[in-house]
Amino acid sequence: MAGIDLKEATIAGVSELIKAKKVSPVEVTEATLRRIEKLNPILKCFTTVTGEYAMSKAKEAEKEVMAGRYKGPLHGIPYTLKDLIDTKGIRTTYGYSSHQDYVPNRSARVHELMEEAGGILVGKVDCHFRRDVAVQCYNPWDLERSPGHSSSGSGSAVGASLGLTSIGSDTGGSVRIPAAWSGVVGMKTTFGLMTRHNLFGPSWSFDQAGPLAKTVEDTAIVLQAIAGYDHEDPVSIAGERPDYRKGLKGGIKGLRVGVLEEYVGSHSTEEVEASVREAVRVLERLGATSRAVEIAEVGEFPNVHNTIVDLESAVYYYQQFPPERMEQINPDMKGRLKRGFEITMSQYIKAQEKLAFLRREVERVFREVDVVVSPTCLTPPLKVGQTRSKITVRGKEVDARTLTLRNTSISSDCHLPAISVPCGFAEGPRGPLPIGLHIIGRRLEDALVLRAAYAYEQATEWHKRRAPL
Repeated sequence: MAGIDLKEATIAGVSELIKAKKVSPVEVTEATLRRIEKLNPILKCFTTVTGEYAMSKAKEAEKEVMAGRYKGPLHGIPYTLKDLIDTKGIRTTYGYSSHQDYVPNRSARVHELMEEAGGILVGKVDCHFRRDVAVQCYNPWDLERSPGHSSSGSGSAVGASLGLTSIGSDTGGSVRIPAAWSGVVGMKTTFGLMTRHNLFGPSWSFDQAGPLAKTVEDTAIVLQAIAGYDHEDPVSIAGERPDYRKGLKGGIKGLRVGVLEEYVGSHSTEEVEASVREAVRVLERLGATSRAVEIAEVGEFPNVHNTIVDLESAVYYYQQFPPERMEQINPDMKGRLKRGFEITMSQYIKAQEKLAFLRREVERVFREVDVVVSPTCLTPPLKVGQTRSKITVRGKEVDARTLTLRNTSISSDCHLPAISVPCGFAEGPRGPLPIGLHIIGRRLEDALVLRAAYAYEQATEWHKRRAPL
């Protein structure tokens, strides 16, 4: 049997070894659990490690592979789930003190799909919805910094190779922000492309699941397994899905790239701007053309987004959780829900009207270009305490919280596919800090977004760098 270096391992690489019977699912799972045992006390990204469950599933997978019943590239691959994705018989906390003892009696469909594909669940990872409290797990590139939120544990775990992929959830950027800050790939698909059934989703308008992985190819592999129509999800899109992995290598000659100057320049740090502008030059060398694009009133997206999400969340929590659970929920979250209930129906409707205008503006831009690029995050990973404080960007003091959704909420609010892919590093006092390139595409053009990200990724070396743990 061949050895496995988990730090360098990818789904694409390990799956070929498992398929060829050069390494077993049991070996890969055991190695992953040992790495979790070693690094989780430092990163604190797991809420529940499912060691016994994982080994039982790994032994089943090994028997299946040895008997010639290989299921595909996720067979025997360790993965994690954000701890708001229900898992039958396994604790699911939703990130709150009120649910530390909660065990669902049914799994979310995305978990069932991962298991049907042969994946091995090694644990549930940190979920951080609490805007007024800093994240409580850490970035593998710098333990003083945030891995991003709210799929914070997913970013930290994949960045540290504690599982080869993780399924997070994304309302306004909660998959892509942790991916960017943790130095990995994260994708939000077209709204409705992936099932939300039994996924804790307080915003009806925007919530959905999304994969994080080390490479674009690995992301395509996971997406292939979990994208599809689900009659139990009212927003699920019917129709066949393309072969996302096969479509990666078509190249991007002639691709029209729009550069969202509003966020590439004036609002981002100098290191982020330099990395994104170089990424655009790489795309041009690969045959794409680029031009600056402008979305009228683009700065309104976060305010509109938060108005809609906060009211929907307040209603959802009190519908979803029984009174005794709500009594035990964290005090800061009670305050946020109270503020959500203070939003009037008039304010909610005005936000929806403004969103309709913004969506028309984005549609206009996509008549001129095929994809829109910007930084995923306007700064490199911030120190944990900085994410709730004032920071200085280009000599100006700004509230770090106002920067979080600037870029990523655009695609969420417009129901468009978007991906974050590593595009460089800033130099921090303790070492390099990841920077992500954000690529948005038209509705249902997820395959094109993946192809553009893959072409860029393969022309650079950023995706090969690993956190120094």
